[in-house]
Amino acid sequence: MIPVAKEWNPKQKALKSFLSSNDEKKAVALCLQMHSKLHDSQLTLIANSYQDMLVNDLSEMCFRHMPSASFSSIAWNLWHITRIEDAVCNVLIADEPQIFSKTLKKRMAASIMDTGNAMDLKEAVAFSKTIKMNELLSYRFKVGEKSQIIIKGLSRLDFKKKPSKKQLDRLLKEHVIINHNESIWLLDFWSKKTIAGLLLMPITRHQIVHLNNCLKLKAKFMKDHRTTV
Repeated sequence: MIPVAKEWNPKQKALKSFLSSNDEKKAVALCLQMHSKLHDSQLTLIANSYQDMLVNDLSEMCFRHMPSASFSSIAWNLWHITRIEDAVCNVLIADEPQIFSKTLKKRMAASIMDTGNAMDLKEAVAFSKTIKMNELLSYRFKVGEKSQIIIKGLSRLDFKKKPSKKQLDRLLKEHVIINHNESIWLLDFWSKKTIAGLLLMPITRHQIVHLNNCLKLKAKFMKDHRTTV
């Protein structure tokens, strides 16, 4: 497995520097490159993305598996980062409609509309058993595709903007955030971020943390599976 943190952290540091200095061209170019590594390589034709590493040979069983004494599954992680990217990019950065819809919810057989932050273990297990893997990956592709367009259109004047109250209120109205302590805190967290800050967290940093976790879950599942065969 690629040592994700070792490869990623210098880029994250460089992106922060470019955004802080309002170096528009370098910031946008690097953000697009980093974002591409978080999604299906077919999105931008940049080979060997972290998502490719995860999805290649990913079985339904591995996708849904939740290790004992662990809250996390690949299914939950992918839902969580995709819902957050959708909401942050489309609502808080671009002030446009989300990709997510009730039709997509039904197609994915998703039991929730929010980011999944407030789930307890029982709910996470049930969610992981029913969510449709291919439909979730299709939703993720659409989100990544739209995010690339939004990031390309950013200027240094945008970097210093913060989400408006109207944009933040949309997250509650559109059920991205729910009135639960483990969910509602995100409103306050994101309200203090500029667009530059949102590009750093969650659009890049947050996603790599969860994808790295997914890769670890996959590696452990495959090791355990080989042991039992």
